[in-house]
Amino acid sequence: MQDNMLVKHFAGSIAYGTNLPTSDVDYRGIFCADPVNVRTPFFVVREVEDASEEDTKLFELAHFMKLCLDCNPNIIETLWVDDADIVTRTPAYDLLRENRYKLLSSKIAFTTSGYAIAQLKRIKGHNKWINNPQPEAKPQQKDFVSLVQWFGEEKVMPRDFQLPQSHFRLVPYGSETYGLYTAGDKTAYNLGDGSLNTQFVGERQDLDAPLAIIKFNKDEWKLACDNHTNFWTWKNNRNEARSELEHQHGYDTKHAMHLVRLMRMGVEALRDGEIVVKRPDAQELLDIRHGSMTYEQVVDYAEAMDKEMREVWYKKTALPKKPDITFAARLLMDVQDLVWTNG
Repeated sequence: MQDNMLVKHFAGSIAYGTNLPTSDVDYRGIFCADPVNVRTPFFVVREVEDASEEDTKLFELAHFMKLCLDCNPNIIETLWVDDADIVTRTPAYDLLRENRYKLLSSKIAFTTSGYAIAQLKRIKGHNKWINNPQPEAKPQQKDFVSLVQWFGEEKVMPRDFQLPQSHFRLVPYGSETYGLYTAGDKTAYNLGDGSLNTQFVGERQDLDAPLAIIKFNKDEWKLACDNHTNFWTWKNNRNEARSELEHQHGYDTKHAMHLVRLMRMGVEALRDGEIVVKRPDAQELLDIRHGSMTYEQVVDYAEAMDKEMREVWYKKTALPKKPDITFAARLLMDVQDLVWTNG
């Protein structure tokens, strides 16, 4: 990999010009695998990380080309990064860079917008968590039981089935459905964790008619468990400074910064046929990271830009609808030959 490196450059906030003193140092790059890795199916390699550095990811040339033609925003930047941010470069990389215009297509509208909308979904999710935090206690199965039908004289609601003095027990009737019986020292729920207690003696046909039929809403319980896990994973792993901004403004402002950047880069690509990595609006983006936009403004901006991207610039762009695969294949092989011959 080191011998066949095409390019290595600063990525992320440094490449965008939005880095802060506390920002990570990210590197991205391209390497050309040896012929045995490319021409045989036994030692395929697509990307590697350098464990000796903070955040370094390097993409194998053929894999990079595929992602590039797909207009992956995080990948295609490598061909448009500012010269000053390139740490290592070779003639093979320069050959790729010279042909970068021919690798760009109007698919960029859907990838940049798609990535931006993904940021919006995170913003909305985090906003919900900030304003409606999950309790520390995990969801219990007993809270997701509903009454289907009551046959007894004195009606008892599902939430009361766990009372020890009631001596209720549940007998499986079908998928997520149970009959409620009075019997011995059983209780409908395990009192410790609130899970359903379906232990019973004898066959169902040997039992009298139940007092009630109840249903356990299993899917809702699983969803609640997932939300609980996701919330506490998010909360426990948040950066403290970023967490403070979230609480101050009610949403993740860093996600908002990336959302605006992606939308603008997509429009620029469709309008001008270029990817602008080093941002001329870097200060404005940093202001957004520090909360210059309200949550409502971010949502409105994202929705308006997504519509404009698809309904205006996608229709006006001079970029081809699809990349020229034949040209890309020839270019890929030319670059491989250049690396292997010089190596």
